[in-house]
Amino acid sequence: MTTPREISRNWTGLIAPFALAIGLFACGAGSQEPPPALPDPAPSPLDAAYDPAVPILPYAFGEEITTPEAAVAYVRELAAFAPERMRVFDYAESWQGRPLVYAVIGSEANIARLDEIQRNLAQLADPRGFPAAERDRLIAETPPVVWLSYSVHGDEITPVDSGLWTAYHLLAARGDAVAEAILDNVLVVIDPAQNPDGRARFVHSFESAHGLQPDPLRFAAEHDQPWPGGRFNHYLFDMNRDWFVMTQPETQGRVRAMLNWFPVVVVDSHEMGGDSSYYFAPAAEPFNPQLSTGQRAAQDLIGRNNARWFDRMGFAYFTREVFDAFYPGYGDMWPALHGAIAMTYEQGSPRGLVWRRMDGSELTYADGVTQNFIASLSTAEIVAHNRERFLRDFMEYRAAAASDRSGPRAFVFGGGVNRWGAERLARLLAAQGIEVSRFSTAGRVCGLDVDGEAFIVDAAQPAGRLARALLATDIPLPRDFMAEQERRRAAGLGHELYDITAWSLPVMFNTGLGQCAGAPPRMDATPVDPAAPIAPRLDVDDAAFGYAIPWTDGGQAALAAALLAEGVAARTSNLDFRIGNRVFPRGTVIVPRAGAPENLDAIVRRHAESIGAEAVSLASSWVDEGPNFGSDNVRPMRAPRIAMAWDEGVSPISAGAARFILERRYGLPVTVIRTRTLTRADLSGFDVVILPDTRGPGYASALGSGGAAALRRFAEGGGVLVALGGGARWLADPCVDLIPLRRERAAGSAEPPPAAAGCNESSGGGGRPGVVTGSEIADVAALAAAMAPRGAMPDSEPGALLRLEADPDAWLSAGFQNGAAALAHGADIYAPVPRGEAVTALRFAGPDNLVAAGHVWAENRRQFAFKPYAISRSLGAGQVVAITHDPAARAFQEGLDLLLLNAVLLGPAQSGRLR
Repeated sequence: MTTPREISRNWTGLIAPFALAIGLFACGAGSQEPPPALPDPAPSPLDAAYDPAVPILPYAFGEEITTPEAAVAYVRELAAFAPERMRVFDYAESWQGRPLVYAVIGSEANIARLDEIQRNLAQLADPRGFPAAERDRLIAETPPVVWLSYSVHGDEITPVDSGLWTAYHLLAARGDAVAEAILDNVLVVIDPAQNPDGRARFVHSFESAHGLQPDPLRFAAEHDQPWPGGRFNHYLFDMNRDWFVMTQPETQGRVRAMLNWFPVVVVDSHEMGGDSSYYFAPAAEPFNPQLSTGQRAAQDLIGRNNARWFDRMGFAYFTREVFDAFYPGYGDMWPALHGAIAMTYEQGSPRGLVWRRMDGSELTYADGVTQNFIASLSTAEIVAHNRERFLRDFMEYRAAAASDRSGPRAFVFGGGVNRWGAERLARLLAAQGIEVSRFSTAGRVCGLDVDGEAFIVDAAQPAGRLARALLATDIPLPRDFMAEQERRRAAGLGHELYDITAWSLPVMFNTGLGQCAGAPPRMDATPVDPAAPIAPRLDVDDAAFGYAIPWTDGGQAALAAALLAEGVAARTSNLDFRIGNRVFPRGTVIVPRAGAPENLDAIVRRHAESIGAEAVSLASSWVDEGPNFGSDNVRPMRAPRIAMAWDEGVSPISAGAARFILERRYGLPVTVIRTRTLTRADLSGFDVVILPDTRGPGYASALGSGGAAALRRFAEGGGVLVALGGGARWLADPCVDLIPLRRERAAGSAEPPPAAAGCNESSGGGGRPGVVTGSEIADVAALAAAMAPRGAMPDSEPGALLRLEADPDAWLSAGFQNGAAALAHGADIYAPVPRGEAVTALRFAGPDNLVAAGHVWAENRRQFAFKPYAISRSLGAGQVVAITHDPAARAFQEGLDLLLLNAVLLGPAQSGRLR
């Protein structure tokens, strides 16, 4: 058997195409070691002989689509057969109760010392103060972890079975040099089914439509999933965007697992459209600036080994296109910012057992499973043959982050701004392995005014590059890349940005943010425990009259919602008021003792402690300034009954995120009603109806005029109608006209042609249809102007965080006295709404202060300025609320949760409905 040291020293057999990657990888590792090793050619794993005693599936790999339950059962069966070479760990449970597991596979010697290996990897992940000789010893003795994750999108189906095949092959192959090298030199972690709920949804839809034989036609029902499709988990999240927000239990479990093992290589195995071939790294531009040249070179090395195997097998592939390495919420980028060589792989999907491509060829499920299987083995193989180098590069990435003193060096947030949000953000960061500390002071720290407790992150730490990526407002895009995007836009081509360009968590949590260019100031600070509950602020000394819940953040709204759900009567003030030296902002909730349950104090304490909220005792109802509690400006509240549009026309990720925020973050139940039912549903029992963002034809097709009429009746009868993103666009359609918003065309674009009349016989025959007045083109600039689209909409924004400013008198902007920031993406910009027609509660800031983070096209920066973001209008006895860009998107704009809560908790208090 070849030993780990012998393989790591085997530098023979290198071929010329690897020269560039080899040189860069060696440079990136910062050592004088020989260049990386390329494995000697080995027999194809497809020709391997297998131990017949190892358990197999009831069918050949790729013959059937394995259910998530069967996948987990098979992994457990393999581990039970060979516990000395394979261990299975449960790491999470889905919303629908399905287990998520990963398997660790290695040699008997390595499996027997898993605890020691974990300790060694944790030490290499934090090499501060660790002697170089001890580092070298650990690198020489420790196998790296190669983490293979499959099918985070549930309808990307072939990766699951390829993961099962990989596990089987590593256990059962006899005399296979590739498997032997992998087992002896690395630990392979296989996460076989990252999204069991979504996969179960896909399998159900496929099996429900499957007939006598697999149908290759792309429009056959077995390929055409009903809404919402299997891509998403139970709450309809795209979990390949959730890594740094950790909203879903599946993501939370994966983050904990990776921090237990610190893998040096991670593969996130996906599928793409069935007409495509296979994609593997190197990734496309842009790369996040926190990634190192060594990581990029290692991607190239792994990609070349994959290419060598694909060439042998006759598999087509592509690299460096489409799938970039910029957004830190991807399943490859989050591990990469911890130091791993992390990559997305994409297999063309049959979306069933067979798919006929546009060229007439057929892609089978077995084809996809086989290609993923080969890519999985190839990746683990190249790491096995360069074990020490991958470990050293990982360790040095983390060491470099810990010693990086460049700016911004430290980040400060909180300090009196959105206390509850700052507490949640600190725990979120700490849960991802980022060192966060709490301090208390009064004054200016790193440019942020602090009054009380705040949090600081010193980026000079092993996870510092992840911290910089998540906290900084400026994540620069490469100049040459952006120059090319501007050229493409000028030529009428689409930009190549795959996802949003801004995600600064303090900006999205609305906690305030200070950034230190140099070392942070010395202060007495304590580490944040991510599992510690948020401490409440309870003042119960003299609550003879009752309590006030200041309307300052989402935690306060959560407390109000919990009390309303228990039947505790409450009122909300539309105006600020002052008691003694304390000013209570508009929106503040008053909870009088009169009429409340006898155990009101215990109820308030229980919920405040559970949430971490603030409740202020009131000795009497007297106020020193502002409305008394019996004023018409202090309105009764009720536990809202909330309905939401669901199904066709609705964006699944918008509906899922809004529902998740309301239900799981704030305890507000939501009734989801299918759009085909909404028109005829009895909405009189609801206080709020939410129209999430749209997909495809949207509500014009799904609801039509009948749905518009039903929603108008609902609002006029005293309901609160809330529309997000595309929902607001539909309400603003002149044919619907439930909100006086109007979308703008691109500033300076030519007027569109008049709407064409229907063609009929009387319209032709007398003139010359299609003939226009002649013109002369003087130069190329005039030609470009003549060719510009008429009536063009603004060029679509990939996604940036834009500052918002609040109307201080609007009920909808309660809690936003200092403004906020919102993710704006797409092409929707609306004209200002005349006073008297609606109230613009939040609008975008002026052009010089507009962009809080990210990239905005220059012309859009000017056009977005001062335009409406959130408006409300009275309609009959009710309210209509329109938010032009979805505040619930990805559930990561926690600073805007309060806006959605204003609509559903404070909105019904503005209603004139008879109770």
